[in-house]
Amino acid sequence: MALRLQRIRRSDPALQNGSAIEALAIVAAVATALYLGRGIAIPIAIAVLISFSLGPPVSWLRHHHVGRIPAIIAVVVPVLLALVAFAYVVTTEVGRLAGNIPAYSSNIESKVNGVADALPSRAMLDRGTAFLRDLRKGSQRGTPVTRGSHGRDSLSGESKPIAVEIQNPDITPVDIVQAVVGPLVEPISDAGLVLLFVIFFLAEKETLRDRVIRLAGVRDLHRTTMAMDEAGTRVSRYLLLQTLVNSGFGVVLTLALFALGLPNAALWGGLAAVLRFIPYLGVVAAAILPLALAFAVDPGWTTLIWTAGAFLSLELLIGNVLEPWLYGSSTGLSAVALVLSAIFWTWLWGTIGLLLATPLTVCIAVIGRYVPQLAFLDILLGNQAPLQPEEAFYQRLLAGHPDEAASQAEEFVKTHSLSEFFSQVALRALLLAERDRLRGELEGAYVSQVAVGVKTVVESLDATKKPVPKKAPAKGRTKRNAAVDNSDLVVCAAGRSELDEAAAMLLARMLEGEGRTVVMLPYSAAIHVALPDIDPSRIKTVYLSYLDPDAVPHARYLARRFRRRIESEICLIAAFWGMDHDNARIENARAETRADVIVLTLQEAVEAIDQSARSANKLDAAEEPELRELANRISQAIGGTV
Repeated sequence: MALRLQRIRRSDPALQNGSAIEALAIVAAVATALYLGRGIAIPIAIAVLISFSLGPPVSWLRHHHVGRIPAIIAVVVPVLLALVAFAYVVTTEVGRLAGNIPAYSSNIESKVNGVADALPSRAMLDRGTAFLRDLRKGSQRGTPVTRGSHGRDSLSGESKPIAVEIQNPDITPVDIVQAVVGPLVEPISDAGLVLLFVIFFLAEKETLRDRVIRLAGVRDLHRTTMAMDEAGTRVSRYLLLQTLVNSGFGVVLTLALFALGLPNAALWGGLAAVLRFIPYLGVVAAAILPLALAFAVDPGWTTLIWTAGAFLSLELLIGNVLEPWLYGSSTGLSAVALVLSAIFWTWLWGTIGLLLATPLTVCIAVIGRYVPQLAFLDILLGNQAPLQPEEAFYQRLLAGHPDEAASQAEEFVKTHSLSEFFSQVALRALLLAERDRLRGELEGAYVSQVAVGVKTVVESLDATKKPVPKKAPAKGRTKRNAAVDNSDLVVCAAGRSELDEAAAMLLARMLEGEGRTVVMLPYSAAIHVALPDIDPSRIKTVYLSYLDPDAVPHARYLARRFRRRIESEICLIAAFWGMDHDNARIENARAETRADVIVLTLQEAVEAIDQSARSANKLDAAEEPELRELANRISQAIGGTV
């Protein structure tokens, strides 16, 4: 019953559209809930991410007989202290650097003057400087209080000086506390909430996992377990690789800045390693202070240029070479998905969303892989090829781009043989075209376009690579048999369409690679058994090529015409490329067509001609022991009578 419902859903477009609309509605509802509830969703997401990072060491301690709570404390407390120490060092060093800025004022003034002198006119710079100076003085003077209209006396109409009185209100201790502590309340509360969630997730890891499985459904326990394991493995591997990459970035940057003589090189390297966890913007934020310091400390421009070059070269090398190679396999996301996820989560949650974009998208892609209703998420976000090789090849031909199809074929044969391309890509693409043609979805012009495209691609490949190297003669094959194989003709006859003709051409190329002399008949000539300038007595093998598995009646008709036209005995092989491996159906096709052999693949077709050649010159392997036993009994009987 369930299988029947599944088939109905697949065949009913209305049900498919309804499922797609439901899935989109669910995604929209979840996105809305995440946006409206971001105040609690963001701390939970950060806590889950940290739990993925701290989970392995906690599990390792518990595996070595450490209690749950002591293991959590032993991992969380050192990490927390390290973060606090790092924040204290960064704050102290930045404050110290700000205090040393006056010592570099001469370098800054000389560079600004140098830039001003290099400009064609410094009038704009002077105007900007005067504007900033006036703005600063105005903010220091305060707001004037005027009397009358435009500062004029209402009786005499003469301008009088405006009295300005500046009053400083008394500052209470409460105001000081509010000014200092107020901005820190929200970050500290968020950090405390994240810490609480982290401890809770680590302590209740197994219970939370069981609850998620219960929500997903116990009946689908295997799929839910696989999804959770895959999501956890991907996120943990991504965080580990990102930590290693960012640490290496910080170490190399520290050495480079130290070699340039920049103060506090280790600080800037560590800060860059931490900020680089924020995709795209982190390295820009990390470069601001080192560049400003390089601008201030060096009277010239050398340090600034080399510092910018260090950041730029490292980021280009790691971001464009190392990270795509590492993260693509660990996250299972495509490059486009990474960019789109960064845009989406930044729009949804701001900078924190940018930080969490990749781990959250990994989890979403895994859900799409294991939940059929959300499979489109895995297609959109995953790094697997969206189309199979034969589907992509067929699409290029349908679009009228045989050059792109040829490029795809050349890429395929770099790692595979040409015969594998014929059987795994080209022939399967022709089967897809035949399926569409039988359903009435492929018009005649597109049928010709696909068939001609396959021929064009095969001809272009023939110019660069031979299909299959010639095989050595098989055991038991005499020199006479090899000579017959080279002198006799093999006919590959197309069935009843141009697509059958393209499939017959693939078979002809395979047989030519085996050293056969092949004649290919197009479907218009095969139906009339037109053999111009060919001696029928030389034809020993005839292949009939059909993509349609139900073309048995046509194959029976064509086989009769070939046997009548060629008076000598031939081996007739019928190839039904789209037929399933059903023994009953294969036997029925062989009986209907009276073919010697029925083949379903190109490899079977190549092997069939060797088997037919051996059977014509050797005893059947199944009959030989029986005949030998009969000969032995006859000889024994003769010896007894004598």
